[in-house]
Amino acid sequence: MKKSKYSVGYGKPPKHSRFKPGQSGNPKGRPKGARGFKAELDDELRQLITVTEAGRTWKLNKRRAIIKSLIAKALKGDPRALQLILSQSNSLSDPTALQPTELDPVDQMILDKYARKHESDD
Repeated sequence: MKKSKYSVGYGKPPKHSRFKPGQSGNPKGRPKGARGFKAELDDELRQLITVTEAGRTWKLNKRRAIIKSLIAKALKGDPRALQLILSQSNSLSDPTALQPTELDPVDQMILDKYARKHESDD
């Protein structure tokens, strides 16, 4: 019996059972035209539905209808709906609105003192 230098083990399959160059590990693969969850959800949320609001009927897409119902729940006092709306509105707000203003002279003095102290430590 001939011994080879190649050891078989975890992450080292036998050479005869490896994929050949150009051979796929999933030959059938994903079918052409198969769509992912995100695309399916987006299509579903774009569909129009009829909504009656204050005696009038409107055609809205489902995404807009969900937002309207969420806001209505928040206005009625639902804390979970309110929390969800506020967290989403904060993430969508203008990033320049969160820019810091000029520091108070006292605060600037404290920061400068801290920086000088830690420069000498290096």
